[in-house]
Amino acid sequence: MDTEGSKQERYERLLAARPKETHPSKRGTIAKFGARLQLGDFAEIKVYNQAEFELLSGKLKWRLEHVRRTEDGESLEYFHPDVLSRIDRAKTYMLNMDEFLVRQEPYIHKIFAIFVSRTGGQEPHLCYARSLAKLRSWDEITEEFEWPLIGSEHIAKSLPNGEMDNTELETNLITSENIAKAMTYILTVIREKGLKNFVAIACDQNRLSLAAVTMLVEASGHVMLPCVFDTSDLQKSLRDMFCSACVRCSVRVSNELYLQSSYEEQLSRICNSNSTKNMNAVLLLMDYVNRLPQILLAMWHFEEHRDKPISLLGLNNKLVKIYGSHLRRELPPITFENCAAGSGLLQLLVFDALWHISPELEPEELHPR
Repeated sequence: MDTEGSKQERYERLLAARPKETHPSKRGTIAKFGARLQLGDFAEIKVYNQAEFELLSGKLKWRLEHVRRTEDGESLEYFHPDVLSRIDRAKTYMLNMDEFLVRQEPYIHKIFAIFVSRTGGQEPHLCYARSLAKLRSWDEITEEFEWPLIGSEHIAKSLPNGEMDNTELETNLITSENIAKAMTYILTVIREKGLKNFVAIACDQNRLSLAAVTMLVEASGHVMLPCVFDTSDLQKSLRDMFCSACVRCSVRVSNELYLQSSYEEQLSRICNSNSTKNMNAVLLLMDYVNRLPQILLAMWHFEEHRDKPISLLGLNNKLVKIYGSHLRRELPPITFENCAAGSGLLQLLVFDALWHISPELEPEELHPR
């Protein structure tokens, strides 16, 4: 309870006191490659009866089987390739990529995840995930805790004396190389299994540096799927440019019902109705629009859409963003050391098992290895 001393000293006293307050979990521990997690840390699990807990344990078991060390040895990753091939080949699918900022204090914790979902907007399923953490400075002179974390391109610089210049805070924990490596895992499976009905990737292209990722992926010999903005991310960027005309135009593009015989005319008509003079906003909007014909043509090749009108309302990350907002709220706090060891990824898998909790058996439970 003592308030004397610096933030670092107070934090160290808190860590020293915390073990005296904790009690052994009645729900046990899960562990993988040195990362450990107390299931009792989740408030929801604390109130489960034994039957509910056994149901959760079954769903969690096969998820843990797909945790492995990253190739660079820095952390752990989750990759479940069977999610890619467990699809209806008569229907079309997309990949959803996003980065969740789980924690800002006292350290930064981010989770990068890739989901598989239908182009119609049905529930996404986790395919790949990686958790990364970074310590924040305890220097009370700077106003570091007030600085924005998402969207910053500033990288911390080294001073001549070897210290770090905290006036520019590094926030991009997930690098282009990390994302490109994850994409090569997925594209390799898609190519090997001949899965041609993955037609697009929906994500925030600027925040995830998709241009650099695409170069790295194609340099490895893969063909990158068409990447489109999530519509809410696109419209937010257009609003930040103070271009309401482009926002209205993007809404019309998303809500249009496209016919195979006239989709080009429909897109042209909508874009020609845009009277704005903000060329930066127009360039951003047209970058999105110009990718749609390739996606539409790919969708019409499959039975689900053949000779039918297509709506692109489901081509977004809406459900993934809902998943992420619940994830940030539900993950219990853990120490930086545990998070850096990989417990942050184990937390995600527990959350994902809770997200899909139901008496209905999942494919891995119906056909265990």
